[in-house]
Amino acid sequence: MRFLKIAVFLMATIVFSSNAFAGPKKVYLVNGLLSKALGYGLTNLSKKIPYARHFKFAGAVTNAAINAIIADATKAYQKDPTTQISLIGISQGANAVSRIAAELNKNGVAVHYLATIEGGSMSPVYSNVRKADNFVCTNSGCSGKPLRPGGGNSSTSFQTISLDTGHIDSGNHPRMHSRVINQI
Repeated sequence: MRFLKIAVFLMATIVFSSNAFAGPKKVYLVNGLLSKALGYGLTNLSKKIPYARHFKFAGAVTNAAINAIIADATKAYQKDPTTQISLIGISQGANAVSRIAAELNKNGVAVHYLATIEGGSMSPVYSNVRKADNFVCTNSGCSGKPLRPGGGNSSTSFQTISLDTGHIDSGNHPRMHSRVINQI
């Protein structure tokens, strides 16, 4: 009887655990313009997510980096469709990750989580994205641009989160770090 109780407890723990059936995680952090000099926020976030791939740039976000992320995420998803792909970007990096998510949609790749931080010219979000957060700052110089659904998307869970800080500092905001870590 004791063995049966233990077995039932273990099965219940597995079934009700939120990550019981989660696949491997692929996390991409994409900084923006001049991020090798100014991109400390996502650098600090990357220290909290040691398995994340972090992209920083001396100038603008490069097409080579964008294409590398698309190729890597597509390959991982094709190998294992339970792979949870998360894309996090700030400024030009936010524009880049929204574009990457749109390209992954064309490739039939699901995106577990998309986080845009202070983006400007962002691509629409399609139904391949499960959940999306749009972080906007409230101080002067902030873009405050919305993240919008595309192609009749009504399945993505969207949330806009205001941060009481400036454009560059929004990448290091504790509320943003906490939210991203909890969502991936």
